[in-house]
Formats: sequence, structure tokens, C-alpha cells
Amino acid sequence: MIVAIDRGLRALSRALDRLCTVIAFVALHVMLLSVLLQIVARYVFHAPPAWTEELARYAMIWSAMAGAAMAYYRGADPVMMKFDTRGLPGRTLFMQSIEAVAVLTLAAPVFYYAPGFLERHSHRITETLEWNSAAVVVIIPASFVIIVVHLAARWARALRDFVQQGAPR
Repeated sequence: MIVAIDRGLRALSRALDRLCTVIAFVALHVMLLSVLLQIVARYVFHAPPAWTEELARYAMIWSAMAGAAMAYYRGADPVMMKFDTRGLPGRTLFMQSIEAVAVLTLAAPVFYYAPGFLERHSHRITETLEWNSAAVVVIIPASFVIIVVHLAARWARALRDFVQQGAPR
């Protein structure tokens, strides 16, 4: 059973990473193009559109949050110390459990306050683009959900290895 859970979570985690890659790629290019448009409009035509700055800001938020989820999936997130746990399933499971506590401690307030945060933003419209503000900030709790899915996949892998190879008999 743990093997099936591990496989399913790893497949979901991989698919979410691909989605985050596309989101970050598109958002980064939108940000780059809107800033480029603003520079050209400001210095060549002396009339920059106001919406380019707002679009670049929102694209930066989306690219940063999708990039954070990508970094966590790929193990490229900043850590204070890396532990070598290869070949030691019990230690890997223990370290993964500590990581789970840390990640969930960070994510818990985001999940707790997200409904109210999104509800308040759903009643706001952005200044120049006139978008619903909730569409801009929904990436924040969404990226934390994706990180927790990645965490679950890592933990299931550690548990599977522990059960298969290293569980005391």
C-alpha cells in the first residue's frame, strides 16, 4: 500500500513541478516584457502606460511563488545544513519527519489565514488593470499547497524505504 501511495504522490509532485515551471516561465517573461515595454515607452515615447508596472509586479509575485515551489521540489531551496542519510532509511525517515514539522509550521498560518485573505481580496479590484485582486494573490496559498504535496511525496518515499529496507524486525 505504501508503494502505491509513494508512486501516486511522486507522480502528482512531478506534475505540479511541471505546472510550476510553466507558470514561472510565463510569469518571468510577462514581467520582462512589461518592464521592457515600460522602458521603451518612457524613454522613446515619453509616455509610459501605468499598467506595465502593475503587471510586472503581479508577474513577479507569480514567478517568485512558483519558483519557490520548484526550488523545494528540486532540493534547491536554502537550507542551513544538509545531512547525508544515504543507505540509512531510519535516519532518512527521522530527518524527513523533522523537515515535515518545520514546513508544516511555516505553512499552517498561511493555510489558516488564506480563506479570509482571499475573501478580502475578492472584493478588491487592482488599480490600473482592473483585475480581481484575489486572482493575483491566490498563488501564495496555492504555492504552499504544492510545497506540502512535495513534502508528502518526500515523506512517503522515506517511509517506503524504511518499511522495505530498514524496518526493525
